[in-house]
Amino acid sequence: MDMGLEGARALVTGSSEGIGHAVARGLAAEGARVAICARREETLERAAERIREETGAEVHAFTADLSRSEDCDRVVARAAEALGGLDVLVNNVGQIKLAGIEELSDADWRAEIERNVMSAVRCSRAAWPHLKEKSGRVVNITGLAGKQVHLPGDMATSLTKAALNSFTKTLAHDGAAHGILVNNVCPGPIETEGMPERIGWIADRLGVSYEDAVRNRERVSILNRLGTPEEVANVAVFLASKRASFVTGVTVEVDGGAASYI
Repeated sequence: MDMGLEGARALVTGSSEGIGHAVARGLAAEGARVAICARREETLERAAERIREETGAEVHAFTADLSRSEDCDRVVARAAEALGGLDVLVNNVGQIKLAGIEELSDADWRAEIERNVMSAVRCSRAAWPHLKEKSGRVVNITGLAGKQVHLPGDMATSLTKAALNSFTKTLAHDGAAHGILVNNVCPGPIETEGMPERIGWIADRLGVSYEDAVRNRERVSILNRLGTPEEVANVAVFLASKRASFVTGVTVEVDGGAASYI
């Protein structure tokens, strides 16, 4: 199926590794011209080179800390300048602070909100004039914790991802008048670079072995395995494409059936 992404101009945030990197690579493989960003310059440059080598696509890399308002504005402006505009924005920046209520300081809460929510708000705001030009797409990568709390320590992540889900729904209403489609992709248990740390924390809290914690995490999915970043990226690329022309304001779970709600 031709996704209609040939020549599309896309910015993917938080894209030096994991889900963000897989989304950027997936868009590039469909013919999009891509800008990626992350905080660590060396890791980011390696990621950009991998995408270029694997897809032959045009890839621009910009170092930025998107918990800072000025960096959000700067990276969107630089991406739009490099690509000649923007058709697609994928907000993937996020962090997970594994902690209970007694362990979360005001600074922790502020950091979670800045990175998980405000980065998407600010980048969307900065990109909006460009997206209005050609009925663009916004895809926000959220997380199952925003829909269903199922792990210890998910308090801050759950609150911020739920806020991002709400932002997506309301932004879709704003975008409708301009033909901008706005959607969420909601990953469940995905095997990313940060998964070992998360599983280790869960093992310590539950008093089980690392191996048992891995098996417990796999059983969150009714498919009894962890998903891959590429499986999440496949859905994000579809929502960014012209093939998703009547899909907006929705959250698509990519969780192996982990969600128990209807």
